[in-house]
Order: sequence, then structure tokens, then C-alpha cells
Amino acid sequence: MPVDAASIQAVSNLPQALLRTAAAHAADPAQWQRQDGAYLPITYAQLVTRIRHVAAGLMKAGIKLGDRVGLLMENRPEWAVVDYAILSVGAVTVPLYCSYRPKDMRYVLQDAGAVAVVASGGKLLRDLLIAAEDCSHLRQIYAIDSNVDDQRVSTLLSLESCQPDQEKLEKRLAKVGRDTLATLVYTSGTTANPKGVMLTHGNIIANLEAVPAALDLDVGADGDRMLSFLPLAHALERTGSHFLPYSFGLSVAFAQRPDTVAKNMVEAQPTLMIAVPRMLEVVRSRMLAQVGKQSAISRRLFYLYLEMAGGSNGGLMTTLLWPLLDRLVGKKVRARFGGRLRAMISGGAPLSPEIAAFFEALGLPVIEGYGLSESAPLLSVNPMYDRRPGSVGKAAMGVEISIADDGEILARGANIMPGYWRNRKATREAIIDGWLHTGDIGELDADGYLRITDRKKDIIVNSGGENIAPQRIEGMLIIDESIDQAVVYGDQKPYLVALIVPNQEACCTWADAQGLPETDWAHLCDSAILKKHLQTRINQILKPLNPFEQVRRIHLLHQPFSIDSGLLTPTMKIKRRKVYEQFGDILESLYA
Repeated sequence: MPVDAASIQAVSNLPQALLRTAAAHAADPAQWQRQDGAYLPITYAQLVTRIRHVAAGLMKAGIKLGDRVGLLMENRPEWAVVDYAILSVGAVTVPLYCSYRPKDMRYVLQDAGAVAVVASGGKLLRDLLIAAEDCSHLRQIYAIDSNVDDQRVSTLLSLESCQPDQEKLEKRLAKVGRDTLATLVYTSGTTANPKGVMLTHGNIIANLEAVPAALDLDVGADGDRMLSFLPLAHALERTGSHFLPYSFGLSVAFAQRPDTVAKNMVEAQPTLMIAVPRMLEVVRSRMLAQVGKQSAISRRLFYLYLEMAGGSNGGLMTTLLWPLLDRLVGKKVRARFGGRLRAMISGGAPLSPEIAAFFEALGLPVIEGYGLSESAPLLSVNPMYDRRPGSVGKAAMGVEISIADDGEILARGANIMPGYWRNRKATREAIIDGWLHTGDIGELDADGYLRITDRKKDIIVNSGGENIAPQRIEGMLIIDESIDQAVVYGDQKPYLVALIVPNQEACCTWADAQGLPETDWAHLCDSAILKKHLQTRINQILKPLNPFEQVRRIHLLHQPFSIDSGLLTPTMKIKRRKVYEQFGDILESLYA
């Protein structure tokens, strides 16, 4: 059954969109939970019942309009139960990444002024309890699976066992409008501390309203099914695999873990899935590696299939061979994705046209879009009926995109955040005269398709979609006595690398202490032994950071960056793009 696009336009808040869906599809699956190797359905009626009970428990616990409530758990059915319960009582959900360390959790909870947190259990709960020690606002912690003896922790069941007063719930929900703050999404900045992006119910609903114009959705018991595995704390996954399906009547299956996605795709048989370029790159590489191990005939069939699918071998030969090749190759490949996958939505980082063309040839089209947490997140998307690899599509419905004189992409619309939480300075810098300044450089073609050509700000977005502030990492490295200068590199790459200018005195002293033969400075910098020594020090320095913030490979330079070389500004700041240009071949060689 095609989605009723008009249904979302009449709602005032996100829970209301879910309730309208549940009224029309009460017996249809809303979620699929994996149990004993099989996915079992949870109906919309069952989901809404749980939400109402938890919402009643939150009200009884004293959660008021505008209170911030943290949410820390893996992708699982309870994520939606808790999120919608928080939103139903007019409170503000503050998602925390499962990859956060206690100090990261502490900063977000303190900055948001969270009064309660709902977590899953295990290590996440133990880390949360460490973080909570210095959070003065935090009154209560609820856990799904609690095996700790701590007076601060109650069970989610204690909330869910509360009998809902329907009249009270409806009165509370009636106070929630499109302008009501729904969530704080914390995103990396150029400093160590992330900023809280404020998104209202209306910001997110505006994004949802734009989807049916770009992608046909099928609702009902046999309709579209999504597989959720990217962090739900991320704006893309939350809007795309959370608010979108529950607002229109799709269903969501949950992967066990990120490393079981391949197996779970076969079991859950999704039709739609949110992906990031890094995942698609890995899948393609593994697929080609497996093809390389097959017989010569099998390899030839696979590549002939790709050639024909790509349109390079048309005519009578294609007409006669295509059905057979698709049965021998294409159908088997698609079966590894569950056999029903009709589109993958890619975002978070640019997708190379080669990767898009590869999956397109296999009958697994990739729809690439573009956005930021600050735009809830969708700004542009390739419509399903007219995909153009290499672009990030047209402006989404209700979004206006403009290119500034310096090439920066500007956007405005009902989906743009009101600002950053308690950070007026950052808000003024990001939103000027109603336009969100994205920090990305791009161009619009004659048909209105947007292409990203550069990044104005220095934030690195790796191929997994993670935002990385290079200055933070570089600042940690140059504190070490053995390192004078450092430039981190890794935009659209699977991991970080760096150019390192060692401190000559410290490194020569170390070399003498190791009994290394005397040599000139340039030869020492070229030696594998010094590189190994500094890589070990770098690994130790960056150990407290996230895995995606680690520098995996380095190249040593015996000449420092200077003003005379054009690589430093008069105020001694490194001209990052000039460095990238001058040492581009060396940096790329570190990925060989």
C-alpha cells in the first residue's frame, strides 16, 4: 500500500504522527526483534501500549515539560519506546553514543542539564554510573538490564508498570507543538567539546514531509521493512530508521550488532536501509576479494554481468544472456542482502560514483543525500526516479539551497535548527540572516543537483561518516616533546594518517640512547626505526580518544612548515589545504 504523504502534514508533534499510524495499522508490524535466530514482529498496538506506560511512569517520576532526559542504549525496540515516551510528555531526548567514554557522557549530561537517563545495561550502565558521579542535575537512572547494586538505578520495568491515565497523557501531549524542543543532538566541533544541536518537533517533521517526494514508500504488513544498525544517536539514522518508519507505517528490524549486519540482512530481509559510504566500500571490497578466489569461469561471469548491467555491452547479446546471468550472478548477490532490498540511503559522507555504480549494477541502487545534524538532517537527496551519482541530489521539499560568493553552501527552511544549546556565539556564526552556513563548498548544476566540491571548515568526515576535529588531535600530538608539528589527514578515508615534523633534538637524543649509528637528520627521519618509535608514542598519546580518531600511519618530514614555504600564516597557523596540496601524493601513499 503506498504511503499517505498527506498524513504527516496534519500532525503537531512526533508522537501524534506515530499515534495516527498506529490507529490505521494497529495489527501490522512496527518492529522486528531477533530471538533464537528468527525475527519476530512487534505490532504498532503493542509498541504504543508500551510507550503510554513508560510515559505515565515518567510523569509520575516528576518529568516536566522541557526536562532533558538522556537515552543510552544499543539499537533495540526499547529505543523507540523510551524516545517516544520522553517526547510524549513534552520532555527533550538527549541521545548518547554507545561509543562514548564516561568523560564524554559526563560532559553531555552536564551541558544538557539532564535530570534522568534511561540506559540498557552492562558496560554502558557501568560507564554511565561513573559519569553520573559529577552530574548534579541527574536525579534518576533507569536501566533495562540492571545487575548492579546501586541506589541510583531503577529498572525500566518500574516505569513501564505504571498504569497510564489517558486523559492526563492527552493533556500533556496537547501542550507539545511543532515549535517545542524535541531533542539535543550533540555533534563534534573544532574544539574538544561537542555542541548540542537543538531540534524541534517541527524541524524533524519538515524532514519527514520531504521524503515521499523522493522515495516511494510501501506501508502495511507486507510493506517496507528497514534494518537499523547505525547508531540511533546519529541524526541520519534516527530520522531515517526511527521517525520515518513509525510516522508512515513501515517496520524496523534491529541488527544484533554492527558486525552481524551481513547475517541479519539475510534473516530480516529488509527492503530499505540507511548506510554510510564506508560500509559500502567494505562490502564491495570483500565481495571482489571473494570473487577473486573463485574459478576463472565464475570470475568471468561476474565481470560480464557488471559490464552488461553498466550498459557497456548492449544489443542482442545482452537480451539473450541477461536473464541467465542475472539468475547466476545478480540474484545470488542480492540474496546476501536478504533478497528484497530495493534501495540503500547513503549519507554522512560523500559516496564515490564508482561505489554507487557498482551497487547499481547489482540491482541494489544507492540513494545519496546530504545534510547536517543542524538540518534534522536532510538538505538534499537524489530522487529515486532520477539518481545522478556524483551529486547529492536536489534540495529536499521545503528546503532552499543557495551558493554564497565564496562557494559555501547555504540552506534555509522549516527543518533548520533554532540554534545550539546555550551557545549563542556558535548559533550566530552558523545561522546568518536565516541561512544555515554549512561549512561545505559546492555547486548547483542547471537541473538543480548539488555537488559537494570542498569543505570550508576543517572538520574531517571519514568514510564511515564520523566527524573528526583534526586540531584537537594535532594539539595532543605536539604537546609531546618528540613532535614539533603535525597535520592530520583522512577526509572520506577509512582511517587517519598524519604528517609529522619531529623535534630534532629530542629524537637525536633518543637515537643516541638507543646506540644507533650516527647519521644526518634527513636520513634519521627516513628511517623505519624512528617512524616506529614515534608511531608508538602517538598510539599512546591518542589512546583516550575514540577508535576513529586514532592516527594509523605517519610520514616524517625533516623540514618544518614555515611562513617562507607558504605553509604557515603570519600568525603561525598551518595552512591545511596548502599542506594537503603539496604533500598529497605522500598522504595518499599512506593508504596503499
